[in-house]
Amino acid sequence: MAKYRSTGLAMALPRRTLEYLQRGAGEGMRNAELFDATCQFRDAGHPLEETEAQLLARALADGLTEAEARTTIRSVYARTSREPLGAGVAPIPKVPSSTARRPSPAPVHRERSTMALPVTLDDGFVRLLDACFQPDEFVAIAPAAENEEGEIAPRRGVTLTAAEWKSKVAAKGGIDRVFGTKLGLFLRINPMAKGGAKNEDVTAFRHVLVEFDRDEAGKPIPKEEQYHAVVASGMPVAALIDSGNKSLHAWIRVDAPDEAEYKRRVEVIWGWFSGINLDKQNRNPSRLSRCPDGWRTVDGDVRRQCLLVLELGAESWTAWEAAHSNSDLPPILPGQAFMGQPEPEPPQLVDGILHQGAKMVLGGPSKARKSWSLIDLMLSVATGTPWWGFPTRRGRALYLNFELPPFALQYRIHRIAAAKGIDDFTGFDIWNLRGHATDFSALIPKILGRIRDTGYSLILIDPIYKGLGARNENDAGDIASLLNEVEQLAAKSGAAAVFGAHFSKGNQAGKESIDRIGGSGVFARDPDVILTMTPHEEDDAHVIDLTLRALPPVKPFVVRWCESIFITDRNADPAQLKAPQGNLKSEKAKSTYKLGSAADRYASAVETMPPLANGRVPQESEVLAFISARIAEIDGDCTLKEAQRVFYCLANMKSGPIVFDKATRLWRGRRHGV
Repeated sequence: MAKYRSTGLAMALPRRTLEYLQRGAGEGMRNAELFDATCQFRDAGHPLEETEAQLLARALADGLTEAEARTTIRSVYARTSREPLGAGVAPIPKVPSSTARRPSPAPVHRERSTMALPVTLDDGFVRLLDACFQPDEFVAIAPAAENEEGEIAPRRGVTLTAAEWKSKVAAKGGIDRVFGTKLGLFLRINPMAKGGAKNEDVTAFRHVLVEFDRDEAGKPIPKEEQYHAVVASGMPVAALIDSGNKSLHAWIRVDAPDEAEYKRRVEVIWGWFSGINLDKQNRNPSRLSRCPDGWRTVDGDVRRQCLLVLELGAESWTAWEAAHSNSDLPPILPGQAFMGQPEPEPPQLVDGILHQGAKMVLGGPSKARKSWSLIDLMLSVATGTPWWGFPTRRGRALYLNFELPPFALQYRIHRIAAAKGIDDFTGFDIWNLRGHATDFSALIPKILGRIRDTGYSLILIDPIYKGLGARNENDAGDIASLLNEVEQLAAKSGAAAVFGAHFSKGNQAGKESIDRIGGSGVFARDPDVILTMTPHEEDDAHVIDLTLRALPPVKPFVVRWCESIFITDRNADPAQLKAPQGNLKSEKAKSTYKLGSAADRYASAVETMPPLANGRVPQESEVLAFISARIAEIDGDCTLKEAQRVFYCLANMKSGPIVFDKATRLWRGRRHGV
């Protein structure tokens, strides 16, 4: 057995350890392999903090808990070191994407740890072409030259396909023979159009260049520390290049489908490396990077630009982002811990209806004065005055106006304020966004950035459909996505988010209140408060139905329009909804054949109906005659036209008193023959 001793030397790791970092360990060997790898790190002189940073991710990916892994690692460091193994060293290979799940979501460069640079790769230029470009894609290479001011700068360069460059290199004996300059050689990080050198010439948004040699305080960052920061990020690095001077160039593979998504992914990368002074010009997709196997001159010293690593980190950008998407999730709490810490109830902005931080939809038909009602709510909360008879808690409000011209909004605020006796306009803000509406997935982050630390209690969005973007309001997934954005607004601002939505076309009195809002049923399931305004049988009056998630039920009530605001009318009957117009000829028909009640009234009379031959068309069927006769027995004379209306109700009910048998192509009662 080798004698144990402390070397204090930072030496390279053996290949077996590097293979463990890449492939992991099987079940039953996880602790043993982690123990052995930790010994190699320790024996090579790596400090405990660096070893934990490298091995915890691998152990977690293999299925060990963080506590188990830390115990194993620290038990090794409690012992003295052995003679380190010899080399046989290779560059650190590609780490599976699962290893990007780090125990802490904080950007790892803050640890300020170092990592020995891998050995350089031979034929770096050709290997980079094979790894980063397709054979028929154009690759732009630019040699550096001295300009008129005596400065060294890259020229526009040459574009050839990757296959053509490989042929040139093979014929000349190296890219440094194709371009003999010793002042520097560059290539663009993404495929370009032929002859292109600008962002608009990029043909595939594949790579983002990460380069840094100083932190934001201007302090130099050694290349060993740069390397550690890149590796520890877990990002998919297509290539890592030693510039030949102070910095490493990491090509992060993002594979963005378009320029807009490329810019978003660039922002994610810049956010991760916050605290490090990344070159802002590297945000450009046409950015130049140092070309492997080229030469540069630094203070008279000619140095080689080298390829260090290919395919490092996560398998793809999607895998990396998925692994880190839960970094801001709250912890899982044991039941005892959760129940042992009382959660205070948020303030109720509208007593018995709306909590601060909740979501509320106010739905109604066209021209129901929904916007007037939302403005009234804004003024009520901003001044602490009642809204529709409900006390409010005073708080600052923000109105996001996507629809009304500013003069029209101002007019309504004046009218409502006068009707309520309000002359204080200091408790609310208006953001006129008419003409600026876009997909909420893009707009909500901008809104949050603008209102940070403003302390709003209530944010009103009028109307919600302005944030649909390319979404379909009838698609459940699309509306769930939209309302998730609204939830982000409420959660991150701490304010209640209230928005207006429209009813489906036509009279909605026959539906449950939560089903009257148009579009996907998600509108009726997602918000914490669903408030609907359904026309009452009396003019200028609406029945208010409230569906509440976290507060006791509120009975339906009626509000009546009075000059510029709705006031509560407790004497009006909320059951008297406005009935459909122009469908029935008599009051008797209204009560007897009204859709929605016919199935309940006549189901028992028709559910044993014998099979009756016909096509699907009820007008040509004996079915209508049968229904007409049954109704006549119950309510008196019934025409075939009236029976046809009842037929549609009976045949389309979920319980299906009348069904169509596809095998016999006959209508029959559901319980016929029972």
